Amino acid sequence: MIEKLNQLAREPLIHFLLIGAAIYALYGVYSGGGDDIDERMVTVTSGEIQSLADQFTRLWNRPPTEEELSGALRAHVRTQILYREAVAMGLDDGDMVIERRLAQKVEMLAQGLSTPSEPSDEVLAEWYAANPDPFRQPDRYSLRQIFFDPDKREASTLDDARAVLEELNGMEELPGNYNSYGDRFMLQSYYPNRSVRELRKLFGGGFVDEVIQLEPGRWHGPVLSGYGTHLVFISAVFIAPQPDLDEVRDLVQEAWTAEQISEISERFIDGLVSRYEVIVEEAEVPITVPRGNASQ
Repeated sequence: MIEKLNQLAREPLIHFLLIGAAIYALYGVYSGGGDDIDERMVTVTSGEIQSLADQFTRLWNRPPTEEELSGALRAHVRTQILYREAVAMGLDDGDMVIERRLAQKVEMLAQGLSTPSEPSDEVLAEWYAANPDPFRQPDRYSLRQIFFDPDKREASTLDDARAVLEELNGMEELPGNYNSYGDRFMLQSYYPNRSVRELRKLFGGGFVDEVIQLEPGRWHGPVLSGYGTHLVFISAVFIAPQPDLDEVRDLVQEAWTAEQISEISERFIDGLVSRYEVIVEEAEVPITVPRGNASQ
């Protein structure tokens, strides 16, 4: 008899039942009453079963066996029951993680219900004319640079760079070996046909923001980067043309649709917020609350 009890004590189902009994007992202490019988009913639809099977198939690249599907179904029912009990005991109150997750689900629901109708050619053309930049190919630059290493020079690299700049701009053509005017550099001295993004990765944003403003065809500087001091020569600039709408229609329509969904869902959420009165207690810092019936 004792051996049989020990075997039962090791059964996961017994553990689950004992935990469930403890939860019901604890809830009974706090709630002090029975529940409506409908609240004790968990219905698993055929759609949910299919969803569980689909999730398993996506994860393991094969359909589940009957035993595996039964295991997934048991886990699903267990989660549903524990969720209901947690909500009934108020365990979700004040939990910021749960609050954010539920708020995100409402936002996703609002977006799912906000599919706009197909835009006309006129609407799409007008929107594209107002939002051209995301659909252009990046401008590209070809540049040479001479580097002045602050760790290898006793004098100011700025003074050295200015002296070399004056000498180079006094020449009628580019020197054959312009690298000899500066110091060895871990990166290249010549960068042909590079986009702004590529140059930013190499030299940093401040360097590139200054370089793209420079006039091509002459040496400029000093230009500073995280490495040190540079002189820069822009040999070519390719300004990408704006593509015709027909060339990027699918991308434009996709972006237009995303913007419309965002605007419609925001109006929906603003409508929900307007149904609530928001009271903000006095605080030492300024607080901005959602639009609606807000008072302080």
